[in-house]
Amino acid sequence: MKISQKTDVKIKRFPDFSPRVSNARIKVICGPMFSGKTKSLISAINEEKSQGKTVFVFKPKLDDRYAEEAIVSHDKDEVGAFSVERPKEILDLYLNADVVAIDEVQFFDESVVKVCDTIANAGKSVIVAGLDMDYRSEAFGPMPQLLTLADEVVKLNSVCTFCSGRARYSHRISEEDGIVVLGEKNKYVPLCRSCYSELK
Repeated sequence: MKISQKTDVKIKRFPDFSPRVSNARIKVICGPMFSGKTKSLISAINEEKSQGKTVFVFKPKLDDRYAEEAIVSHDKDEVGAFSVERPKEILDLYLNADVVAIDEVQFFDESVVKVCDTIANAGKSVIVAGLDMDYRSEAFGPMPQLLTLADEVVKLNSVCTFCSGRARYSHRISEEDGIVVLGEKNKYVPLCRSCYSELK
């Protein structure tokens, strides 16, 4: 292929990007219940802190299963957190942070997507963790938009209760039919695709 030799073409100079802005990102950690999402988030938080970063952690106020002012994994690892009702409250607090972490992000409404985008565009990293599917195996809340927006996605699996295969589904075993029903192994079991399909 012949390329013409044009001498009158002017290439615009790229702007100088600050390292703070160029390193900003949105990372999403997702999977079914009992897949280690919160544990992975806590590990990421501790890694950022070990690098001298200031990390602000947030959680939805409605999730008070283990603690009101902390995120806690199933095996009891924990990190202190701000408990907020609405995503916009995060924008009142994030300015002094280098990294913003959000647990159980699926419980927030879709405005959390804009909040995450705003924070990342301000040059800060955002790490969120949450269920990508509800108990009906449908997309959970803002997760589809967050996955689309993410620079990095970590998709975790649990262990199927029946066959010990790779579990992708959170099957509800209690009688409640609301989308948001807080619970642990008394209300949910992780299932692989085959076992979930057979039960359905």
